[in-house]
Amino acid sequence: MNEQLKSLAQAMRAELERIPREMLQEDVARRALIRALAGAVEAMGLLPLMGWKPPRSTREAIDLVGVDAASAPPRVEMAFVVDPLVELPRLKTLEWLDCPHKVVVSFSSRADKVAQTSFFLGPQHTHLKLYD
Repeated sequence: MNEQLKSLAQAMRAELERIPREMLQEDVARRALIRALAGAVEAMGLLPLMGWKPPRSTREAIDLVGVDAASAPPRVEMAFVVDPLVELPRLKTLEWLDCPHKVVVSFSSRADKVAQTSFFLGPQHTHLKLYD
């Protein structure tokens, strides 16, 4: 999976580079990355659902989940949160979810800031940093 994540990070950086600099805003970048992730999740044979919120959760919605729709009941196999930096409230949202792959995507070009916020991550999280 490590090699898959490296190629995914490269594709996501390319997606950000396609956006004209004059139009690049944090929310635009975030949504473009979620869209790119949805395509990758679908290529893995999972159903991508954007903005899904676990039942009975009082937290905000998860940016993207990859669902094995063929299982009964449908099972979340992957979950992604996408932010410039690692955000503790977003990690708490992932805690509501029982799934094998919880991926935190950080897209800030400030590697020092990303490193400072990475201490929130636990062993159950995979951190995909777009910029080192």
